[in-house]
Amino acid sequence: MNAFFPRLLMILAAVPFLLFSCAEEIDESSESVQDRILQAYIKTHYPDAVPSQSGLYIVDSIPGTGRTPGKSSCVLVDYTVSYLDGTYSSYTYDSLAYQLGTHSNSGYYHPRIWYLGNCASGIVELLTGMKEGGMVKAIIPAVLLDEESGMEIVQGDGSSKIYEIWLREVIDDPYIYQTNQMKNYSTIYFSGMDSTEYGFYFIKTASTMDSITSGTTVNVRYIGKFLDGTVFDTNIADTAKKYRIYNAAATYEASSFKYQDNEDAALDNNSFIAGFSMAAWRMNYGEKAVTFFYSPLGYGDNGSGDIPGFVPLRFEIWIEQED
Repeated sequence: MNAFFPRLLMILAAVPFLLFSCAEEIDESSESVQDRILQAYIKTHYPDAVPSQSGLYIVDSIPGTGRTPGKSSCVLVDYTVSYLDGTYSSYTYDSLAYQLGTHSNSGYYHPRIWYLGNCASGIVELLTGMKEGGMVKAIIPAVLLDEESGMEIVQGDGSSKIYEIWLREVIDDPYIYQTNQMKNYSTIYFSGMDSTEYGFYFIKTASTMDSITSGTTVNVRYIGKFLDGTVFDTNIADTAKKYRIYNAAATYEASSFKYQDNEDAALDNNSFIAGFSMAAWRMNYGEKAVTFFYSPLGYGDNGSGDIPGFVPLRFEIWIEQED
């Protein structure tokens, strides 16, 4: 028999196996893929680690001595989150941002407030097993992060992640916590000025008598800051350059604010966050003011973009003179 035919028979015999193997690989669930990746990682890096009943792995911890949060507590935490290949996805430390070359001059590098009632089950499991002052490092599967498992090897939403969390404080009320922050801020920088309304401080730094008629749209300039002085936004080009947050694609034009006789109407008819509109509504042509307010008047519990939730904001605002 020609030698070609035995080789051909061998190839044909192998085809069903190859097809079956390919079918197996294609049909394997993404959750199974992620589990294999996780198990291989654990075997290589933490061979003695034992999973919790839910399936996460605690690989390091330091006990705390303070209070333990409940499942609906608010907590103040520092943290890093990374993928299994060591790539960081988020963190609270400016030192790490400098080390990674990702530091932002408008970034917020402080402990964050988390409401555990809105956190994924894996994070809740970790924190409700901790005490204030403690640290835990754990590998959490995607399913315990409320993410659908993906086919990614080690990165992206849907893959396991490594959380290192320091529990700084259990917070009974995040809004009272912020009002205390602002009260201390007022004591240091504004001689103990009282709040105008709950969670809202306002003071004019330049006054005029040039009142604004209801229905008039005025031009507003502003500088937005965190209480540590970091400028996170402005519509003034020179200020953006000064604080190294200038964006060449931005226009840096004055913002428009439509004045109304009624404060509620002013809030309803303008797209600014409530605290900003409350301040602008109290101003006249040519006036300057400083306002700072808690998160319910800003970006709420969830934040927006690089601004975290539960963070007080400060704005320096002035109304341009009437043309």
